[in-house]
Parts: sequence; structure tokens; C-alpha cells
Amino acid sequence: MAVSQLTAERHPLAFRIMHEVMMASILLLIVTGLYIHRPFVGGGGFLMALARGVHYFFAAVLLIIIVTRLISMFFGKNRDWPSFIGNFEDLKLIPPVIAHYLHLREMPELKKKYNPLQMLSYTGVFILAIFQGISGLALQYPEALGWFTYGIFNNEVEVRLAHYITTWAFILFLMVHVYLGIREAQQEMKQVHLMQRVEVEEEVEMAEEVPVTEEPTEEQSHP
Repeated sequence: MAVSQLTAERHPLAFRIMHEVMMASILLLIVTGLYIHRPFVGGGGFLMALARGVHYFFAAVLLIIIVTRLISMFFGKNRDWPSFIGNFEDLKLIPPVIAHYLHLREMPELKKKYNPLQMLSYTGVFILAIFQGISGLALQYPEALGWFTYGIFNNEVEVRLAHYITTWAFILFLMVHVYLGIREAQQEMKQVHLMQRVEVEEEVEMAEEVPVTEEPTEEQSHP
């Protein structure tokens, strides 16, 4: 099976589009969020209003994409919830997977789309994104979400601190995600992010099917 066909099965086009929109939204939310926290250009005014507008818009986009992805995870022909919810067999693979990332051994055989560390991290991203959405709304409307602002937390300062710390958790995740994507599967990463087909793999596969004919020896060519 060619790599492009395998990637299409593991990452359908709709999932790849959602992945790209999610990544772009997270990047824009990080940049604008850090600017809102401490303006590093201009000091406010129009740029602050623009940053807030972009921040709110892509926060809504991200939450819509996450809800859509969660629904498609459990329903439809491409549902893949077992690849996000691990079991005991998956947990047993954590030590060898860690050893692989430390260059101590080969990656163990996987029966699912993702390894257990990917399962934990991707599930964590969904949870943290939902938390960021709620905490962001709590910062904007503290009284309306009093159960969150003054129930789970004590005041707006704690909510803002948690929102800020979670932003850095996303930054750390993106750094590791990009590094491992480049290190582990460059061809697949190219297909997932650029939505391109890797023709080289298909050409190699086709070449394997072409029978090789032996050239006539000198004796055969001159009877």
C-alpha cells in the first residue's frame, strides 16, 4: 500500500482540514493572547482592539472545530474514538514508546492510529482547549460564569493566571508536536499538513510490479 493511500485511510481529508484550522487557530490565539496580556508592539489602542477581535473570533472557530471533531470521533464512517481512548494494553506500551523517543529502541508495534503518548496528549489538548474557552469567557463575563470564577476558582486573578499558564502548555505542546512530526514521519507530515500526495512512494510501488527482463548475453546475441 502506498504511503498516500495509507495516510488517506488514517487521516481523511475532513480530519486534515480540521487539523490545519485547529493549528492555525491555536497559533493565532497564542500570539494575540500574549499581546493582550502584555502588549509588545504599539502599547494598545487600535492594535489591542484588533488583537481582541482576532482572539475572540478564532476562539469561537477553535471551539466549533473541536466540537465537530468530537462528534466525528464517535459518529460517521471515519469514527476513530478507540485511537483517543486507551485501554490497559495501550498503557503497557508507554515505557517502550518513551524508550523509542529517547533513541533506546525501535517503536513497538501499534494496533491503533496513535501511540499511547499521542492519545494522552491529543485528549489533553481537547480538554485544555475547552478549559481555555470557558476561562476566557469567565474573564470577559465573570458574574455570568460565577460558578467557574468564584466556585472552581476564588476570583478573576486566579482564572487569569490559569488561563495564562494553559497558554504556555499549548506552546510546549506545539513545540513537541512539530519536532516529533518532523522526526518520526516527514512524508506523512507533508501529506497531512500540505494535503499532497507523495508520488515517489507510488512510483516505487509500481516499479516493484514491473517484471525485470534479462539482457541477452553476448553468446545469445551472436549465434
